[in-house]
Amino acid sequence: MVMFGISGTELVVILVIALILVGPDRLPGYARKAGRFVRDMRTRGTALRRQSDIDVHGIVEDSGINDIRRNLDAAKQDVDRLLPPIR
Repeated sequence: MVMFGISGTELVVILVIALILVGPDRLPGYARKAGRFVRDMRTRGTALRRQSDIDVHGIVEDSGINDIRRNLDAAKQDVDRLLPPIR
């Protein structure tokens, strides 16, 4: 099992070192804090990703590129309709 680029053996070594440094009585508290930190970072990352998606979609809509794309698609369909009789 590899999680965050850390194998199971490496994770066990890290946990043993943390147990020695922090002690068994304070380790659960630190583990909770680490879990909250990871959850908070994921939440912030998701919010940032959503906001950037909204910003990008707003920019695309404001630029009028979708209208240009629709006009090009319509022109392509007109050309495709006219070409078969010419061939």
